Formats: sequence, structure tokens, C-alpha cells
Amino acid sequence: MNLRLVLSSVLLFVLTTTTVSAQFHFSSYALQNVNIIDVNTKEIRYDYTIIINKDEISAIVPSKNYKPNDTIQSLKLKGKFVVPGLIDSHVHFATNPTEERRDNAEKVLKEMLLTGITSVRDMAGDTRALSSLARNALVGDIVAPNIYYSSLMAGSKFFTDPRTLATAQGGVSGQMPYMKAIDDNSNILLDVAQAKGTGAQGIKLYAILTNQQIKTIVAEGKKQDIPVWSHASLIPTLPVDVVSSGVISISHSDMLVNQTYHEKTDIPTRWKGADALEKLPEFWEEEYSKLKLNAIFELMKQYDVVLDATLSVYESYQGTEHAHWRYEMAKRITRDAKNAGVKVAAGSDSDQVTFVQYEMKLLVSEAGFTPLEALIAATKNSAQATGILKNQGTIEVGKKANLLFLNSNPVENIDHMDDLFMVIKNGKFYNKK
Repeated sequence: MNLRLVLSSVLLFVLTTTTVSAQFHFSSYALQNVNIIDVNTKEIRYDYTIIINKDEISAIVPSKNYKPNDTIQSLKLKGKFVVPGLIDSHVHFATNPTEERRDNAEKVLKEMLLTGITSVRDMAGDTRALSSLARNALVGDIVAPNIYYSSLMAGSKFFTDPRTLATAQGGVSGQMPYMKAIDDNSNILLDVAQAKGTGAQGIKLYAILTNQQIKTIVAEGKKQDIPVWSHASLIPTLPVDVVSSGVISISHSDMLVNQTYHEKTDIPTRWKGADALEKLPEFWEEEYSKLKLNAIFELMKQYDVVLDATLSVYESYQGTEHAHWRYEMAKRITRDAKNAGVKVAAGSDSDQVTFVQYEMKLLVSEAGFTPLEALIAATKNSAQATGILKNQGTIEVGKKANLLFLNSNPVENIDHMDDLFMVIKNGKFYNKK
């Protein structure tokens, strides 16, 4: 029998196996007759063939121009739609590794990958646990997305937070290389070097930092080639100064409220309490209009800063008297940021109660995104927010073979993101029956 036919039959068997999940790998193979959702051109390229060599995309050609041969295994996927592997730009897997057990982390990571999430950005945790998870995910010892994690820096007062105490177990909160208290006497060169030495792919700025401290950290990060991620507001530093500091992304749409209301105590009392829960959308639209955020949206475009919106976590605040306003503002800020041309990333930040696919659905249902815009948020924009756009986030020659194959067109309906056929991460096939 023809060698190519034999290998194609083997591959098809693996992909349709009745086991819970399967992993399979060829060094070179062709995926024929697929419909590519191009998040760069925002078009669908019908009936193309993608050639994978090891863990990268080596060629993309119209299927009519591709000539199968016995040296490259082939799989015909006529009618399937392929999108870049999804990237959740905001997860937390090791805030407290004692409670968030390793076995549970592996279970959740496996589920994430088998639903099409090929990379995640962990936004601060115990890097002693995260480095192990990331290494095991990279080499295939566990079934998991690629993990990109951060070291955290914040003002000294922040490190009484119980989460930092849990993350620093065995050491001193604020004095760990991955969780560092910053003041005007800090040796930023050393602090950044130690943060990078943990294996972190980014530095996250959390709270209570001055404008000058932020600029110094960002400048040193650039010298040492490690990007800086930040909360949108770092009171006393306002969003406008965070955006213009050189960070590559900011998290949490609702924090842009601080550009108008500088402190928690400044938040209008009419936004809180039982009465606020009964307010109609017209009330929240009028209140939102008073924020006048167009200038900061323009600044975000000027500095090419990505907004990691995290609507999922704020949706959980609905119906709570003192935090309901956060969701009402977050979804409107996200909507208008996108409409103004700001790049929005998709991060769940729900402690893995929901995944990025749910964030995508909220972007569509609550923030006026089209399904394609939500897909761009969870791929290309999340890759940029993480600092990995050079090799992930789009379907292009030379990029990692991180791909999600769907039975239905997700551009027509965001729910089609759940109509999964198979996943490829770093060139390897995964399938959940």
C-alpha cells in the first residue's frame, strides 16, 4: 500500500479514537483542504493546505497547487475551519500552590488545551511552581498549553495582602525574586535581573507605584529584554501615566475609571448600594459618558498598548452592592476602546472557573464585538499582550504550529468555537472525543 495512505490512515485513527485524549506527532505533515481564518487580513482563505515541519508552519499554499508525496504525511480536512490556537491572556495557577494543588492544575491545564487553548499568560504566582509546570508543558510531560508567567512588583504596602503571603511561603513576602516590594531605594537593575532569573517571561506591575518607579522598571526591563505588563491603574499613578510608561499591556478595563476618580473613595456613592442594582442601562451609559476616556484610548493607540479587559471576572460581580458598577463600566470601556481602535486581548481571570472561550462570548454579547473581533482578541492581540506575537497568535509561515480546527465557521457564530475537531500544539496533535 502507498506509504502516504498508510500514514494518513494511522493519523485518522488517532484523531477519531474513543479515548479521552490522544497525542500524536509526525516530523512533517500536510493538512489539506482547510479553510483558514486569517486574523491579519480578517478574511477566510478557503481550501488551503498548511505544511507543518516539526513544530512550525513551513508553508501555506492553495490546495490546488499542492502536490502530495510520500515524504510528507497528509490529512485531508475538507470543510474544517482552522484558527490560531487560543491564548488566555490572564490566568492564575499558583497564587497559593498549597491549596491550588499540582494535580488539579494539571487537570485544568489539560482541559484547557483540549478545548483549543494552546498558550496562557499567568499573571503572578509562585514561580517555583509555575516554572515546573511551564517546563513540563513545553516538553510534553503533561498535556497543557504553553505557560508564560510573570514576576510581580508593587509598592511595599501591598505585601500585607494575604495572597502575597501565600505565594511567598518559605520566604518573605515582598523579598522573593518573583514578588518584589519596590520603593525609591530599590536596586531596580538587580530586581529586574532576579525577576528574569526566575524564568518569568514578563514583569507584572500590580499597585502602589510612583510614575518614576514605573518608568525605571520599564526602562530596565527593555535593557534586559523582559516585557512589563501592568494593571491599568497603579494608584497613585494614574492610567494615563501607566499607558505612556512603555508597558506592553494593561489589565482590567474597569480600572480606567481611576483616570477620573483617582481613589476608591472617589467612586460616586450613586454607583453603590442596593439602589445601584436597580439602575437601568441608560443610567450607566450616562455615568460612563462622564468619564471622557477618548484621550486615553488615543494614547493607548499611540503607544500600542493592549487592553486585557477581563470581563469574565467582572461579570461575577453583578448583583453585588459595592462592585456591580465594575461590570457596568468594564463592558462599556471595553466596547468603546475597541471602537476607538485599541487592541483588546481576551483574558479570563476567573481562576479557571471559565476559560477564554467564555470571555470571547462576553466580548460579543456584552461589548459589541463581532465573532471575528473576539477571535482576534483571543489570538493575535493576546499574543501581543504576552510578548509572543513574533511566533504565535496568527497562522503564518515561520510561526509555531499552534492551531485549532473547528467543524463550523466561528465567524458566523461565536458558539461555533465549541464545535471542536482537533488541536495542534507545538506541532503535536491532541483530540478530545
